[in-house]
Amino acid sequence: MHPPSSSMFASVSRHFDEPRVRDAVLVTVPPDAERTEPVRLTAAEAYEALYGPDSEPQFAAAVWKEVLRTAPTDVTPHGTGKLLVIWLVLPRLTGTVQRLCMRLRAERADVEAEMVLALLEELAAPDAASRLSDSSLVHAACAKAWRFTRDGLRDLPSSQVKPTAQDRALTASDGKADAPGGESLDVWVDRPDGPEGLRAPLHFRVRPDHLCKGAFADTDDETRDRSACDGPRKRRSRRRAGTRPVRPAGRRA
Repeated sequence: MHPPSSSMFASVSRHFDEPRVRDAVLVTVPPDAERTEPVRLTAAEAYEALYGPDSEPQFAAAVWKEVLRTAPTDVTPHGTGKLLVIWLVLPRLTGTVQRLCMRLRAERADVEAEMVLALLEELAAPDAASRLSDSSLVHAACAKAWRFTRDGLRDLPSSQVKPTAQDRALTASDGKADAPGGESLDVWVDRPDGPEGLRAPLHFRVRPDHLCKGAFADTDDETRDRSACDGPRKRRSRRRAGTRPVRPAGRRA
């Protein structure tokens, strides 16, 4: 019943390992046509009713209905009712977590956090008690995780500056660096306005021949002929937001 990691999912599972939570009756399924008395279940018994080998679809549906009916209005100090919903839905989310981590190289902790956030948002909706179902919760959590991971794929490292480790590899045979200070360039990248992007300005020094095509689109005239690209280069009509020109080392505008 436990996800195989010390992640947020595992933390929720550990909560229901505590004796005071494990042994408490958390779900009361009202009587129906087949049951004349209400059925009181602990968290573990509710889990078995949903996923155990003797699970009955009709009774499982009744358990989900009662859990989702009471969780949105849960006012217990630790929000046990909401945590119970999260715990009971975890087995239906772990497959998506695995796919996102393996196929898109997402961080498991981030994916699980997004899913739990989606579940809590759904439970906090004004009409949650009457609208929610176990399937809608699973869909909301998986959709949020996919969006989060795909948005993260857009934050790719720049291909304009080659690894600076090459600077150390391309040294002269006498042990001196190939390029003195006058032949290197200072690269400045400002922190753009807005909630996204860099959290601090960047400043690093790089050799001109380590900059790829297009890196000198907005440089001073004296540095434009140092681009590593071959052939004529088109002047760009607009400057990329959040950047400052590449200029020779030592020149500070």
